Amino acid sequence: MKRMSISLFQIGVLFITLCIVLLSIFWLPDTAAYFAEEAPEWAYLKWPLLAGIYVTLVPFLFAIIEGLRLSRRVAVNDAFSRKSVQHLKNIRNSAFVISAMYLAGTIVLSRLVDISPGIGLLAIIIMLASLMLGLISGILEELLRKALEIKEENDLTV
Repeated sequence: MKRMSISLFQIGVLFITLCIVLLSIFWLPDTAAYFAEEAPEWAYLKWPLLAGIYVTLVPFLFAIIEGLRLSRRVAVNDAFSRKSVQHLKNIRNSAFVISAMYLAGTIVLSRLVDISPGIGLLAIIIMLASLMLGLISGILEELLRKALEIKEENDLTV
């Protein structure tokens, strides 16, 4: 049962990731072109915004890969290892990078144009979600590190 639930988790993550990548490749440029036509005074922001979103896709995909690697370790009963700690650390760092990128992008965008409340709220939601994921990953990383230390002490005393 455990292996099946982990497999379903991995399939779900891969499906959602594929949807996000496909939307970024096919839907996002068309939507940006549409809004550039609707608001020609802001058309010069089309390519910088697309580039910013695509740049943030890199740490997102890296975190997804690390999460899948971590779930594979759990599936083969190797969750309590140094590699698992490293996977959590990489997920934490990726989440913080995404948060920082959206914060910098929002600040730059607010200096260039007057941000609409919807775009500002979306950026804040993405920043906070990434920040929370980073904090949770950091807590889990520290807990796993301490559990490994206790496990190593117990192995040495026996």
